[in-house]
Amino acid sequence: QLIKEVAGKANDSAGDGTTTASVLARELIKYGLQNIESGANPINIKKGIYKTCEFLVAELKKKAKPVKGREDIKAVASISAGNDDSVGEMIAEALDKVGADGVLSIESSSGFETTIEV
Repeated sequence: QLIKEVAGKANDSAGDGTTTASVLARELIKYGLQNIESGANPINIKKGIYKTCEFLVAELKKKAKPVKGREDIKAVASISAGNDDSVGEMIAEALDKVGADGVLSIESSSGFETTIEV
C-alpha cells in the first residue's frame, strides 16, 4: 500500500517516474528495516534519509535545464514516448494548442488513427 501511495504521489507531482519512485521506495524500506533489525536507531535512519533527500533535490535543481520552446518540448516528449519523434511532434502540437499551463490527457484507442482533440 505504501508503494502504491509513493507511485501515486510521483505521478501527481511529476506526471512520470512512478516506476523509479516505486523501486526507490521498495529499496529504502528493505534496507531501512535491515538496518533497524541490526540495531540501528530508526530516528537516525529517518534523519539520514531526509538529509540525503535534501542533498539530492538540491543537486537535481542545480543540474536541471528549463524546457524552452517547442523544440525542447518535442525532444522531451519524444524521449518519453520511447524516442518516437512523431509522438513528440503531436504532443508539442497539442501543447501549442492548450498553452504552457494546459493539461493533456492521452487515451488509448482500439483504432489505428492518432488524433488530437482540443
